[in-house]
Amino acid sequence: MNLRDFGSKYPFLQGNLGFWEQYLTARDKVLQLLPGILTEESLMEADFLAHIAEGKPFLEYKTILLSPHDSKTLITTFCEAMELAMPEGDFPEQLPCFENMTITPDETGFIFAELHAIIVGYIESVITADEEEAINWLELTCPICSAGAGMGLIAPSGKKNLICSHCQTVWVYSRTACGICGHIEEKGIIFYTADEEPNWFLETCQECKYYLKVYDMRKAFPQIITYQLLYLTSWNLDISMRDQGFEPAFFQIFERAGWVNRVYKNSARQPN
Repeated sequence: MNLRDFGSKYPFLQGNLGFWEQYLTARDKVLQLLPGILTEESLMEADFLAHIAEGKPFLEYKTILLSPHDSKTLITTFCEAMELAMPEGDFPEQLPCFENMTITPDETGFIFAELHAIIVGYIESVITADEEEAINWLELTCPICSAGAGMGLIAPSGKKNLICSHCQTVWVYSRTACGICGHIEEKGIIFYTADEEPNWFLETCQECKYYLKVYDMRKAFPQIITYQLLYLTSWNLDISMRDQGFEPAFFQIFERAGWVNRVYKNSARQPN
């Protein structure tokens, strides 16, 4: 499904498709450059799968360095595609875990954070290229960058997967525990559903007062452009939860997009 078809199917998202068109174009252009900067050989040296049992995310034990020249090339590529001014400050020479990043709530923060997310997503695609299923991680935070979950999936196998709110890495997690805080309810997780969204349900947690959107792929396989856009299609679920006393888990880009000049966020451009 392309963005035009996506907008036709979900007309309530039409107003933001200009932003997503620019963002996805910027992401793809950066991804085209990354194999020449971070080679498969250098990333595979860390033997990621052998470290899974240690419970440490990849960026905690693997040093990923970017030269100032390479960083500038990636930033320039991203900014030109997004039609944004070059940011002030320097991109980290060593790629940090998400929890160690300093992200300012402005356009520079958006650029650096999203560039970091794209790079991390590329790393994940390389080091797990031979895996047919989600990473068997069973931790609350992303096995690559350490960020928390933005949404969940029930895989065709019945396993519960979490999707990183920052880099969109997918990993396996416990079916019975809250995907946000890890709490296990004695009487089980309370689920919410909506007739308008038959393939979705919400996991709620009385401990942290958050809810996690979960798409059940056993019922229907979703048409995915990005997991962030898939998340947005279930807006009816968010509306139904407004007065229930829970906060939503969501993807980091939703907040960070608000830091961008509104001419880009609310662009009226139609996707090609």
